Amino acid sequence: YNCKVMVLKAGNSSGYFNNSDIAEAIQYAYMNGASVINMSFGGSSISIAVEDALEDAYTSCILVAAAGNDGACNNPACMTCDIKSITYPAALPYVIGVMSTDANGQNVSSFSNYDHNPYNSIEYEVYAVGEGVGSTWPSDKYACLSGTSMAAPTVSGLAALLRSSYSDREVYSTKFIQSQIVN
Repeated sequence: YNCKVMVLKAGNSSGYFNNSDIAEAIQYAYMNGASVINMSFGGSSISIAVEDALEDAYTSCILVAAAGNDGACNNPACMTCDIKSITYPAALPYVIGVMSTDANGQNVSSFSNYDHNPYNSIEYEVYAVGEGVGSTWPSDKYACLSGTSMAAPTVSGLAALLRSSYSDREVYSTKFIQSQIVN
């Protein structure tokens, strides 16, 4: 459907992500015409460099990020939740935060971070299947994996299809495409 994939690696071989590498990858994607940026990673804080890169990219890119796998609610003041954690960049207001469901899309995954208070300032917006998702694996193999990092690419794919249908960025803004996904 006229969609292409630009593969960028922001993490190092041990799986650690330096903020400078993340910011550089976001800037590279944005400057080289990406319509959607999938971020299947996250952490409890965000650097100014990453936030600045995301704000720049938001002018023309749909930003999608994994909500995290701690089984935590996103409300630090919650009195009823045992585990509380905010995952960035998924919690940023201009990023679509993706939570995980089981393979049938029926139940929230036990590991998935979730949005405890919809429509507050710390938001995860949508759910997608994140359990038992087929993925590539080293040495030319495949594996079934689970996590919000597996759910986020599904939403990114949907965003790419919507952008290909609504390709005029002057008429159909990033916010328009996001609203089609979230609603």
